[in-house]
Amino acid sequence: MNQYNNQIRPNRRNARSGNRHDAGKSGFLTVLLFYVLPFIVINGLIFFLVTSKPKGQVAISESSDYISTAMELKINSLLPVTNIEVALNGSPVELRKIGLKTYTAILTTNGVLEVKLTAFNKMKAALYEQVDVLDDAPPTVKDNVFEDGVLTFRLEDSQSGVDFSSISGCDEDHPEILPLSIDRSTGLVSFALKKENLTIKAKDKIGNELHVTFTPQGESIDEDAQPPAEDADTES
Repeated sequence: MNQYNNQIRPNRRNARSGNRHDAGKSGFLTVLLFYVLPFIVINGLIFFLVTSKPKGQVAISESSDYISTAMELKINSLLPVTNIEVALNGSPVELRKIGLKTYTAILTTNGVLEVKLTAFNKMKAALYEQVDVLDDAPPTVKDNVFEDGVLTFRLEDSQSGVDFSSISGCDEDHPEILPLSIDRSTGLVSFALKKENLTIKAKDKIGNELHVTFTPQGESIDEDAQPPAEDADTES
C-alpha cells in the first residue's frame, strides 16, 4: 500500500504544477485582453479624435463661355466638418450642397480660391486652388509693323477669341477709322497711319476691350504715359 502511494504522489505534484502554469497563462491573457489592449485602443482613438484634421478636395471645371465656371468641393474626412468658408481673392463665395459631403459654387472671376475647413474637434485645414479658366483680359497686339504709311499688327486672344467686328481706330480729327484689311484666320489687321497718333480699339467675344495708341512712326505707347520732360535751357 505504501509503495502504491509513493508511486502516485509525483503525479499529483505534476498536476498541481501544471495547474499553476495554466493559471499564469490565463492571468496574462486576461491582463492583455481586458487591460492592455483596451488601454491602447482607447488612447489611440482619443488621439485620433483630438488631432485629426479635416480633409477635402477642390476641383475647378472648364468654362464653356469664359464668363463663369463651377467649383466642386468634396469632404474626405471621417470626422464631421462643422464649418466651411470659401473665398475668391478675399471675397466670400456662397456654397450650395449637392451631396452628403459635396458642395458647389459658381465663380465669375479668376484668382486664388481659398477653402477653410473646421472639424468638430476644432482642428482646421486650408485648401488653395488657382482659378484661371475665365477670360478677363482683352486681346493683345503682336508683331506690329509700319511700312509705307500702313500699320499692320496681329491681334490674339487665347480664350474667348477676338471679336473682329469690334476693331476700329480714331485720331484727333476722325472719331472712327475702319481698318484697311482684316484677316480673321491669322488675326492680321492693317490701318492707314498718317501724321497723327492712332488709337486702336478691339474687343474679345465677351467684351473685354483693348485700347492701344500708335505714333506716326508705328510705335505703340501707353495712353496714360506722359511725354518725357525736356531739359531746361542752360544759361551761357
